[in-house]
Amino acid sequence: MKKIFRIIAFTLTTILLITSCGTSQSSTTISSTTSLSGYKYIIIGNMNKDSDAELSDILLKVSNALSEKFIVVQSPQAISLAASGEKIISPRINVKTEEWGGGHTYITIVFCDYETGQDIAVMKSSGIGMTISHDQELAISAIKKELNKVFPDR
Repeated sequence: MKKIFRIIAFTLTTILLITSCGTSQSSTTISSTTSLSGYKYIIIGNMNKDSDAELSDILLKVSNALSEKFIVVQSPQAISLAASGEKIISPRINVKTEEWGGGHTYITIVFCDYETGQDIAVMKSSGIGMTISHDQELAISAIKKELNKVFPDR
């Protein structure tokens, strides 16, 4: 009976350790001359062309998270909105995954003012998990939390 109890305890401990192993972090740097509160429109499509095509699903998940925070517009509409004084943000999204020891995924979003092209904020997240897909999930979760922190009213 003691042996069965030890096996069950060992199995549960192992499962808990494996599922809880993982960490993520995120940060944002905002230009000291910019207030992000005026930006309510976003034009998405400026993905980093140097990103690995295998990471396209991660880029799309980040784009989806951004589209939940802003009103998505296309170029023709953006031009008329900018002409009427509306502020439009344009993100450059980059995803990088390293495949050592389970992996490490980095997500970087550089937010630019659509009209001036000037960088106004940089948001970063990373995730280290037991597998590559796990660290990608952690990095996406961290970027979503950071988006909620920086843009809470949307």
